[in-house]
Amino acid sequence: MATVGISAASWVVGKALSPLSGGVLEAWSASSMLGSNMEALKMQLLYAQAMLNNVRGREIHNPALGELLDKLRHLAYGAEDVLDELDYFRIQDELDGTYHAADAHDAGFVQDLALNARHTVRACVNKLKLPVCSRAATQVEQDDGGKQGYLSGFRFCGVHEISCSPPSPANQIHGRCMPKVASSTREAAHAVGKHFPCYSFPSVHDDDPNKGMLESTNTCGNGQRFLCGAWVSPKAPQKNHALQIPKLKFDRVEMSTKIRDIVEQLKPVCAMVSTILNLELLGSSRTPGQEAVINRAKTTPEIIEPKLYGRDSQNQIIVDEIDKGECRELTVLPIVGPGGIGKTTFTQHIYEQMKSHFQIPIWVCVSFDFNANRLAKDILKKIPKVNNENNTCSDEERIMQRIKGKRVLLVLDDVWTHHENERKKLLNLFKKEGAKGNMVIVTTRIPEVANLVKTTECSLELDRLCGDDIKSFFEECVFGDQKPWVDYPELSEVGSKIVDKLKGSPLAAKTVGRLLRNKLTLKNWTNVLESKEWESESNDDDIMPALKLSYDHLPFHLQQCFSFCGLFPEDYEFGSEELVHFWIGLDILHSRDQKRKRLEDVGLCYLTDLVNQGFFKMNKKEDGRPYYVIHDLLHELAVKVSSYECLSIYSSSVRHIEIPPCVRHLSITIDNTDVQDRMSFEDRDGNLSALDKRLKVEHLRTLMLFGDYHGSFVKTLGGLFKEATALRAIFLSKASYNLEDILQNFSKLVHLRYLRIKSVYDCQLCLPNALVRLYHLEVIDLQNVVHCVFSTKHMRNLVKLRHFLVPEEKLQFHSDIYGVGKLKFIQELGLFRVGKESNGFELSQLGPLAEIGGSLRIYNLENVQTKEEANESKLLHKNHLRRLVLGWNVRRPNKDPVKEENVLGSLVPHSNLEELYISGHGGTKCPKWLCENLSVKCLETLCLDGVSWRNLPPLGEIWMVNELGKEYQGCSIPPAGFHNLKKLRLSGISSLKRWVGNGPCSLFSHLEVLIIRHCSELIELPFSHTPTCCEAQPQEKMAWFHRLEKLVIADCPKLESLPPIPWQTRAPCSADIEQVGPVERLWYGYSYESKLRLNIEGKGDVLWSGLNFSNLAPLDELRMKKIRPLPLDDFQVLTSLKKIEIEGVSSSVLLPVEGDRCRGVYQFPVEEVVIKGCETIWKELTLLLSFFPNLSWFWIENCENITGLGVAEEAETVAGEQEQQTRVGEDEIITAVAAEGLLLLPPHLQELWVWRCPRVSILPNPMRDDDHTSATGGGLQRLGSLRRLVVHECPEFLSSCSSSPSSFFPFPTCLQDLLLRGVKHMETLQALSNLTSLTELYLDILGDSRDEGLWPLLAHGSLKRLEICADSDLFLGSHPARPHDKEVFSQSCQLLHLNINVYAGVLAVPICNLLSSTSTLTNLDLRFDTEVEHLTEEQEEALQLLTSLRELFFFDGDKLQRLPAGLHNLTNLKKLRINGCPAIRSLPNLPSSMQELQIEFSGAIKSLPNSLPSSLEKLVITDCEAIKSLPKNGLPSTMRELDVSYGNSKELKMDCRKLIGTIPIVRT
Repeated sequence: MATVGISAASWVVGKALSPLSGGVLEAWSASSMLGSNMEALKMQLLYAQAMLNNVRGREIHNPALGELLDKLRHLAYGAEDVLDELDYFRIQDELDGTYHAADAHDAGFVQDLALNARHTVRACVNKLKLPVCSRAATQVEQDDGGKQGYLSGFRFCGVHEISCSPPSPANQIHGRCMPKVASSTREAAHAVGKHFPCYSFPSVHDDDPNKGMLESTNTCGNGQRFLCGAWVSPKAPQKNHALQIPKLKFDRVEMSTKIRDIVEQLKPVCAMVSTILNLELLGSSRTPGQEAVINRAKTTPEIIEPKLYGRDSQNQIIVDEIDKGECRELTVLPIVGPGGIGKTTFTQHIYEQMKSHFQIPIWVCVSFDFNANRLAKDILKKIPKVNNENNTCSDEERIMQRIKGKRVLLVLDDVWTHHENERKKLLNLFKKEGAKGNMVIVTTRIPEVANLVKTTECSLELDRLCGDDIKSFFEECVFGDQKPWVDYPELSEVGSKIVDKLKGSPLAAKTVGRLLRNKLTLKNWTNVLESKEWESESNDDDIMPALKLSYDHLPFHLQQCFSFCGLFPEDYEFGSEELVHFWIGLDILHSRDQKRKRLEDVGLCYLTDLVNQGFFKMNKKEDGRPYYVIHDLLHELAVKVSSYECLSIYSSSVRHIEIPPCVRHLSITIDNTDVQDRMSFEDRDGNLSALDKRLKVEHLRTLMLFGDYHGSFVKTLGGLFKEATALRAIFLSKASYNLEDILQNFSKLVHLRYLRIKSVYDCQLCLPNALVRLYHLEVIDLQNVVHCVFSTKHMRNLVKLRHFLVPEEKLQFHSDIYGVGKLKFIQELGLFRVGKESNGFELSQLGPLAEIGGSLRIYNLENVQTKEEANESKLLHKNHLRRLVLGWNVRRPNKDPVKEENVLGSLVPHSNLEELYISGHGGTKCPKWLCENLSVKCLETLCLDGVSWRNLPPLGEIWMVNELGKEYQGCSIPPAGFHNLKKLRLSGISSLKRWVGNGPCSLFSHLEVLIIRHCSELIELPFSHTPTCCEAQPQEKMAWFHRLEKLVIADCPKLESLPPIPWQTRAPCSADIEQVGPVERLWYGYSYESKLRLNIEGKGDVLWSGLNFSNLAPLDELRMKKIRPLPLDDFQVLTSLKKIEIEGVSSSVLLPVEGDRCRGVYQFPVEEVVIKGCETIWKELTLLLSFFPNLSWFWIENCENITGLGVAEEAETVAGEQEQQTRVGEDEIITAVAAEGLLLLPPHLQELWVWRCPRVSILPNPMRDDDHTSATGGGLQRLGSLRRLVVHECPEFLSSCSSSPSSFFPFPTCLQDLLLRGVKHMETLQALSNLTSLTELYLDILGDSRDEGLWPLLAHGSLKRLEICADSDLFLGSHPARPHDKEVFSQSCQLLHLNINVYAGVLAVPICNLLSSTSTLTNLDLRFDTEVEHLTEEQEEALQLLTSLRELFFFDGDKLQRLPAGLHNLTNLKKLRINGCPAIRSLPNLPSSMQELQIEFSGAIKSLPNSLPSSLEKLVITDCEAIKSLPKNGLPSTMRELDVSYGNSKELKMDCRKLIGTIPIVRT
């Protein structure tokens, strides 16, 4: 088989020809030799292309021919590079108005001679290897077209870098012969130059090597400056003088020689390829399509796999469809999926299972040729003959005779192509003669075929098997009927890894099963796993040949687009624009009619084709945006079919990967595991360095880098890609460095078309200024760069640029482009600001941008003075533009209504426009093109903001109001003008009074989004109704807007009438009503958690009648603020309600129940309740909570009048006829407790949050009364399911404990997480000692407290985290004193994390001795009082006893002068963190075991210890500006991560940048 396909070679040849196709380049560079050589190259490439086109698509099995095709492709690439370089210098000359590489000069024949003389001299100098890089400097013109200076550093190889650096002595050539050589060269130049009338040159007798050889410059009488044969035209741009970026120079002779050499090499190769291809054609009479059909195996209905895995749900779908089909004439059901997914196997089982339901079951394998006549013959053979059959009829008629009155099941397996007429012709056979219940099942790989043939909504898509199912099938393939792994337990682990690699493909499982089952050894299985040998299996029933069959079926242009996607990592999520831009950068998109179809349109068509062919799958994100993915096995196919030119390297496999010599497209993925430790990092770094000897980087055309930490290898990668100057496409994902760090010769990337960068979030990216001299650039994508430093002023040089994508908040990059009109191919311009007086920012700059599409924002239109200026924008001709924003500065000092009317009237957009936004316009009239002469009828979005118009576009009957308050009709034009308006926003239109709805219309029926804001006089909208209107009217008006999905009305205080919310449309219509009539705020829609929520807030009274409760049944969350009581009958409708929030309610929540008693029975599914800022509603709230048997989460906040919390008794349940019913307690009890400000909680709560309720306390132990049993409980003991309790700033919460006996325990023993902050009355902790399940405890105690009860709590063994902030020495009270108690404590205590202030007394020798005896305490956080300057000697001694500590945190030490000196004795300490200690000046010796050091907000520390622990792996420094450098002795060799990115000195950051590439992770 050929090492490269003919199609690929032909494509490369065609690309090499593309710069020649127009003849412009030939005319530009056709001098005596260069022109003839270019013509010879063109003819040779045309010959090669014609030869290869004749045999495109044919598989070549001749290795020798394959090598010749490789050679041809290599030469064609070289030709393309040379011609592309020529094109680069053509653009440079056009931009600068110069003639450095021109074939003919405007000034005449003499100047042409000068031009050739100059290049001849340079060639001589280069050939003799004179020291032109040093003192022999050449004067070249500067960008202003007039000034000149000395630039050196030539590298005469076609592209020459100009450097302004002084000459280097090392580059000078010394020797006695050099003056003679130099003199000879000057004599040759003088011989030519003396014929020029304005010639001046150094003396031929001046042999001083210290003088420049070509230094003199003359000025002609006409003002032109002559420079050694090159002219600077007076027409050169005069506004480019600020661009001081060195230019590349062009060597005409060298270029001509290169082209001649390529031609000489092409000739024999083309001749040999032609001869061999002619012989191949003579020996073959079969076309590629015929060969594929013949070799395609036929399928049968016989079951091969006895058991079907993982398809039960799909099987049931088919069975259901067959049952439904009994009533239909004919049902066609497609089964679609990629090759190897098991479509045929699945259908064989369905066929066997369901054929008994049909009188005639038929199975036909279709394959590539869907020919109705051929298929009819096959079908006829499989239907039994009938009596009296007419054998003289056609096959179709005989089929109808045989199936008449019978139910038929027809399986068309493996359908590839689809022709409408052929399909109808075949299927019509089964629809005639009163057919009923016939079923056709079609299996196909191609989604487009499935969509076209199906007759029902059901289309079955088979995807990969899940993990358990593919593992079971794999076990059957390997072990058969034997029990898997029983006899070979050692294979289990590697077997699981192999299963993961199968990607859920049944065919892959069968392929690998064959490789494994004959040799059940660990070595064989490991080899198969590491080599992925099953991908190389070539039998027709193996996985890769099965997938490649689909690939071979694609046309060549789709093969290219798909195969290059193998450069991306698996499971990559592609955006449609991202893919198209990438293909543009690779130059694989071509439009036959560029005037009618842009490259972007071609790319989208290609993507659609690939989706329809099943190579991409379209999914949608949560916000509805589409993205595309490639199935894992198809991704492996892409890697495989592109392997002759494309290489994807994963860092873990660098050492073992085989690198073909012809690689031109490279992606490298750095795994996160590569920086997990220093050893892995150095190993990967060494492997990447070794690529330099294995990879020809000078041939690379694509470079893609992936991985969060690939920037850690920037030095190695920068060295590796230093000579990669042929790059066309660059994609750097998660970049954390400047571009020139990794592309050191960035200014030489003259071929670059595509540059895309995704930076890490906190990285500031600096782009080189040389970017604006890379004239071939077509795509610059910086959408995912958060911080970018780059001047875009001179981007007008990039005359081929199509896309310059930046974040929405960085559109200033677009508006700063000077002379943007030069970018004639630009597709989107996010922002254009019209300059007041500045040339280069006038509106006429937009005129040449004929291809602009997407979005265009034009601001500062007040600077446009005349309608003639507006006309120069030529908006009417921009037929690709989809979104247009026209903005006038609302803060402008003066408005000229007449001028602004004229300007807007001339800014007529193309009729294809979809979105129009107009803001701040000061004219008094709506422009005619948007009103009576509506030209933008296809608008989908119209937004008018702050316009002063007296009339509006044709939206229906609209009434306005003038300055005197008089109404007039502002629009009477029927709203039929807009064909598809989906979004309408009217904002800041103060004269809008009424928008009247007179019945349904096309405008209303298409609207999906309606936004009305800041319309102070508005009193009526089309769907408005009064409270007295009949019920039918609002429902009828709502039906006019049956597609509405979003409604926003804000700041319209006179609009009293609101539509009922929510509307019943195709989907829930979200609503946002604010400051409208009596409504403060009403919001209805889905939250970010995808919960359906209603927030409603009123001005004292809100009519609940404004809500359509019948449509609120799906509501998940309800928030009510400052509203009237909700009718209980309406509340019952909310059957899906899970969360209620009530705020600012001072009376009832629900309307009173009849007779002021709750006789009825209510249950709601509410699980969470939030109460905020409410007063005197405790009776109603207690009653309300009793309706929620599923309530688990309760939050109460800022309720000053609540005085007590209790727990209601368990509700009694009685059996009813329909369901269980809950009986609520007596009203007298509820009224009594409510009068005291008491709230009774349901006993099944799991979480309770009490915030800022200053008077609330829990009830003491209940007192039993003979006459009355209280419904309250003792404390919160009855909350038997409570897991978490949070009490914040409720000082009286435990006031009842102070008067209760010591045996009083306020909390249930089931409590696991307890936080008490800002709580008094905790003289002891005895009340907590019963919490045997407690795992986390946070105490912020007001007043003195003792530790009684704390030690028993710790001894329970459940408490893992303890955080205490106390005003007293809490730990210095009693503690286990008896040896037995200490022993029990040390064995049972499981405390892991202790957070405490130093006043609490924990740093005492007895306490620390006790804590150290447990050996469990690993984390200690020490908070310092504002006055503490250092620990006492006893505290430091006690701290050193805690030898089990692994993490230590010092924080909030405002006056802390130093850390404990004995920290180094904590021999197990791994992490030390210092935060908010601004007085510490230095650090003590640190433990040798320490792995992580964090220093934050400690500005007095000037330096780090000279010797950091040798085990240190991570160092983080934040906001420590006094630290100017790293330790003198450097960082330990174990260092893995260094982070100084926030708030540190420039000196420290620069010091750390030097370590990039030596430490795995460096953030600066």
